[in-house]
Amino acid sequence: MPASAKRKGRAPGSKSEAPSGRRGGGDGPDLISLLPDDLLSSVLSLLPIKDSARTSVLSTRWRHLWTTASLHLDSDCLHRNKRPSASWTPRHQEAWRARAVDQILSVHRGPLPTCHLAGYFLDNPTNVDTWLETLTRRGIQDLSFFCHHERRFGEEQCFYRLPSSLLTCSSLITLKLTNCRLPEFPRSLPAFVNLRNLFMQFTALSDDTFRDLLSNCGSLQHVALIHCAGLRSLRVRSPSLDSLVLKCSSPDSGDSIEELIIEDAPNFRRLMLRENALEYLQVEILDAPKLELLGFVCMDIKRLKMGGTCFEMNRTVSSLSSRVRSLKTLAISVIFDDDSEAEVVHDLLKCFPCLETLDVRIVFLDDPHDGDSGYWEQQGSLDCFDCHLENVTMKGFEGQSTDLGFAKFIIAKARVLKEMTLLCASDNWRREWIENIQQQLCLEKSASPDVEVVLMKDRYRIDEFSTWNLVINDWELGM
Repeated sequence: MPASAKRKGRAPGSKSEAPSGRRGGGDGPDLISLLPDDLLSSVLSLLPIKDSARTSVLSTRWRHLWTTASLHLDSDCLHRNKRPSASWTPRHQEAWRARAVDQILSVHRGPLPTCHLAGYFLDNPTNVDTWLETLTRRGIQDLSFFCHHERRFGEEQCFYRLPSSLLTCSSLITLKLTNCRLPEFPRSLPAFVNLRNLFMQFTALSDDTFRDLLSNCGSLQHVALIHCAGLRSLRVRSPSLDSLVLKCSSPDSGDSIEELIIEDAPNFRRLMLRENALEYLQVEILDAPKLELLGFVCMDIKRLKMGGTCFEMNRTVSSLSSRVRSLKTLAISVIFDDDSEAEVVHDLLKCFPCLETLDVRIVFLDDPHDGDSGYWEQQGSLDCFDCHLENVTMKGFEGQSTDLGFAKFIIAKARVLKEMTLLCASDNWRREWIENIQQQLCLEKSASPDVEVVLMKDRYRIDEFSTWNLVINDWELGM
């Protein structure tokens, strides 16, 4: 038999030979380079942009591979490797970062699904327009554009005007803007046809632009307006909108929203307002049959109308016959020492017979005075106490006669209550105080046999509750 037929492998100890051009720097063959280009591109898309680009030095084959991979561009991750000199300033870093973004977008030819751009773009808007137009052509899906601006004392707020081409981007799903100005919506072309999530902070837009935004974006589900300029009267008509986060400036700023009217929103579920927004914002909910989360509602209400029930200037001014049975979660801000605010709380709870979760932010007056400590003892049960209310959180609890009276009222009346959490001011956190509060709560007389009362030290004095923090963080971290 020929020798060639007898040998099926090499002798032990002999070196294996990798295919030409495939040998790596180690002892064995370069198995990674044996993978097909599309799989390698998928791996590169998982790397930070700088690491992905560095693979171009590995070999001729790898030189351009990263330019076709899916790219997640984040300008905050672009830093100079070379140690800067003493004269190097943050503006030099900004200029270097802008050149880096220019270079990346000029050589990269693959898809760009996500992009985060942050910088002082008002100094060089020409480059930024080109970037945004490039992203629009490349199928951007998640875009964060934060335009920083150092506002000097007495100087008017400046905004970066977005190019109109961004409105026609059909691939965009999530858009986050800071210090920008929205262009007018085109009358003849569809705009933001697939946009679902829109976050705008310190951004300028008019009432008409907001109206056109809702009417053009048939897929829009979540909107956050954080200290935006130019808005006065918000009217919501949208078949798709699910939630609205609204943090507006006070009237003292000279640029505040005066009214919010939910006119027609069949799928609207969540309305989240700044804690004291209702002191100067008139809210009217005409048609939102699925509304299930509302807050914060302060008791110093300028005007809140839901169906046939209207609260105005710290009092109920119309019939309580209209009930919102869809509402499951409510957050309120109240001064229990103010008897009129305690009455509004009671009337407000009557409106939500299916309420399951109640978050209470307790506010105390700078010049405290004793309210009616017996008010809650005189009140009868509420519809939501019979079958629905399960969780109550009271933040800023001090164990005074008024806030303690409200806690005892709920414990004595809520039949299916599972947990009450009392977040207490750290100044009161002593063993004697805790034991005294536990005794005064009269848990042996609770209406619910399964209730658990948790006293926790409020170390951080955070204004929002966990329910609302999770919603806001969804926007900040990306939905």
